[in-house]
Amino acid sequence: MPWYRHLLWPIALVYGFFVGLRNLLFDFRILPSKQFDVPVICVGNLEMGGTGKSRVVIYIVQMLLAKGKNVAVISRGYGRKTTGLRMVDTDSNATEVGDEPLQLKRRHPECMVAVCENRVKGIEHLLQMVPKPDYVVMDDGFQHRWVKPSLSMLVTNAQFPFMRNSLFPVGTLRESAVAAARADIKLFMDVIETSDSTRSASKDTFQTATIVKKEVQIAGFEKELKLAETIISFSGIANPDRFEELVNRNFDVLEHVSFSDHHNYSTSDIKRLRKKIDSFGTAAKAVVTTEKDAVRLMNASLLNEFGEIPVYYLPIDMEILFGKAADFDKMILGNGKYA
Repeated sequence: MPWYRHLLWPIALVYGFFVGLRNLLFDFRILPSKQFDVPVICVGNLEMGGTGKSRVVIYIVQMLLAKGKNVAVISRGYGRKTTGLRMVDTDSNATEVGDEPLQLKRRHPECMVAVCENRVKGIEHLLQMVPKPDYVVMDDGFQHRWVKPSLSMLVTNAQFPFMRNSLFPVGTLRESAVAAARADIKLFMDVIETSDSTRSASKDTFQTATIVKKEVQIAGFEKELKLAETIISFSGIANPDRFEELVNRNFDVLEHVSFSDHHNYSTSDIKRLRKKIDSFGTAAKAVVTTEKDAVRLMNASLLNEFGEIPVYYLPIDMEILFGKAADFDKMILGNGKYA
């Protein structure tokens, strides 16, 4: 952390006071939290920016669907240009529903997905659907205390966890680290060192690793992408460093181009990317991006700008380490208790 950010502690303390006051109003039930008659699984974080929540939501949805459950997901739909309640379809536009809800819906069309700033209203709508969901997953809902979840899950990066972070604007915490006590489960994402020394004895703490699945081609002439191929990569996500590490591990990356998180790509953006690709001549064999970016590119006018060069996205999932996947699944099915 740059030294000068410590000069912002007076602002951080004032910010923390008001956030803490809000939490107390919920704790003492002065502000109401609504509880529903179906399990609501909350996935959230303390940090601003990406910690891997999308992978956790996808994991939970996949597990519950595999168990034969009807699953619904409610999200704010961050980055969309619309407001209010919207159901997400596989042919929705990311600017209308947000890229992460659309990414999930395209992965699992059988899952009901809705976006709404008012999560209470959104969940009430989902519970009117037929068939009625057995579980509702609330994405990025740790600070949305108007809903009382059955199970609250806190996601953080193992390399820079919330315990080492500070309140905004000194650091990137939305609320004090003591708020982690509200979580029933803590997930430390992207563990690199997998020795026994990283194993947690706590039943409610889990570590994960990243799984990179086979790339999916979305544009260009049909071609199988080989390991160590020379590529250009680009992304518009909150934490591009991890994605860069993944592509560097598998390919010879000539250059990585970063856009802002949830960036809505325009034709001029792709033309600039195309000039960058052309500057490498025949050395650039392909273009690789993230799955979240891919859903923002899914229209012919954008993809055609890439021309013949193959364009792929890398689907990324997570795995629970140290043989604790079954315990994790049981806690979800049992709403915080071992089912």
